Amino acid sequence: MQAPPAFSVAVSRFGVWRGLCLTVSLAAASAAVAWAWSLRDTLPLAISALLLAGPALWPVVRPPRPFHLRWDTQAWLLDAAPGRVSVALDAGAWMLLRFAPEGRWGARWLPVQRRGHEAAWHALRCTVYSARPPAERFAADL
Repeated sequence: MQAPPAFSVAVSRFGVWRGLCLTVSLAAASAAVAWAWSLRDTLPLAISALLLAGPALWPVVRPPRPFHLRWDTQAWLLDAAPGRVSVALDAGAWMLLRFAPEGRWGARWLPVQRRGHEAAWHALRCTVYSARPPAERFAADL
């Protein structure tokens, strides 16, 4: 199978991701507030629950930093660091990609949306599903 052509996209728009984070954060905060409200007799627990609900909004306040994702026909590169890309969630107009850096632990989650990247969207989707580095490149990881 022939590798897909080289591809590159600079991602700097995160409206869908921020909306999703806001929805989940507000749901978590609402649950904490409802739980605290049900414990009216135990005021210290209620205050603790309210204080814990605040940090749930942190992902909404701090947007992800822009990134540059590239496939050079041999490897995936995230801001010049090589690694592997896999699709974690695909909602059609929005994807959550997982970038695992080569030779290091940990992964970075990359929210990508069609809005703002319309010209590159089809090529990005095709590339993330078909681009695979040569097998020997990651044989040491197994």
